[in-house]
Amino acid sequence: MLDPMQTGDGWLLRVRLPGGSLSADDLCAVATVARQLGSGFVDLTSRANVQVRGVAGDDVDRASRLLVAAGLAQPTASVDSRRAVVASPLTGHDPKARVDATPVVAAVVARLVADLDGAVPSKFGVVVDDGGSWSLAVVDGDISFEAVSTGWIVRVRGVAAPVGLAITPADVAHTALAGARLCVAGAARLDRVVGEIGIDRVVAGLGLAPVPSDAGGVRSGVVGRSRMLGLSGHRDMGRCNLVAAPFLGRLNADVLIEIADAAERARAAIRITPDHSVALCGIDIDAAPALVASLVDLGLVVDTDDPRANVSACVGSRGCASAHADTWAVAQVLSAQPSSGRTHLSACAKCCGAPPDSAGVVHLVAATTGEFR
Repeated sequence: MLDPMQTGDGWLLRVRLPGGSLSADDLCAVATVARQLGSGFVDLTSRANVQVRGVAGDDVDRASRLLVAAGLAQPTASVDSRRAVVASPLTGHDPKARVDATPVVAAVVARLVADLDGAVPSKFGVVVDDGGSWSLAVVDGDISFEAVSTGWIVRVRGVAAPVGLAITPADVAHTALAGARLCVAGAARLDRVVGEIGIDRVVAGLGLAPVPSDAGGVRSGVVGRSRMLGLSGHRDMGRCNLVAAPFLGRLNADVLIEIADAAERARAAIRITPDHSVALCGIDIDAAPALVASLVDLGLVVDTDDPRANVSACVGSRGCASAHADTWAVAQVLSAQPSSGRTHLSACAKCCGAPPDSAGVVHLVAATTGEFR
């Protein structure tokens, strides 16, 4: 089953989506659980997953069973947690990508689910970057892969430079499994394992080829500095991709179903992104204007010049017992004003949900009085 967490507005169910990919039917299944057993709200997360909020304690098991039955979770929580794989949201549709990472993600998930024994540590994750227009450099992963001309360069959490090269997709899956086994054995995320046994032993355990001389440094990421929204090019002429973001990454169940219907009409592949947005990929160019208009009518943001695109926040007092302020209300005020850059609101000193790359971001934290500073 899923690993539920009690919050200020009831129980929260994390629905992991390897690669952020799901179908229109999957969206509708999530919306149905949220509407019938939750508060009716669903959050998009920085790991390209969705969270069903406000589930009553007596309904947690039933909600979990429905999500498992829909194929959105594994029956065992320890197995489901291994499926935390983030991939480039536009992969397979991005003209700038070096490869289509979709089969790589599938291979990684298959190995982690079938061949890993034991429980991975909390927040364990794998990142698969196709080298395209959507960098995942700022996404937190224990082990990260980035496509380059010679294969996949490998990075581990807490170590800035690449530590090796995986040549084939099978090598990527094997290396991800080896990294996960190190985390299980050390009962810790990979940066702590590096601190305990040293990077040389970690690299030896991963069984990697030497880093190529042209591997380069860490790519800059889109999250925290700027956002990718609106229409972009597709690898196939006559098609395009569309990224739209709900305000503060939150959707109600009715809107979720409307998005699913719109995607199905446009025959678009659906991806949840690590920037709390939805990507609809492979849209016919002629159908794009109507699709954009329909998402705007639903309240989604499709333009980086929209002030709402530059405001982010933790859930605040509407969903967290530790919060000192209503971030939603303050964010609405901020989004009604001309934007001067990215602003993030944290309702307490824990700073949950803060952009991982804070360069150029105004970060306001609520004091115990509820005042943001």
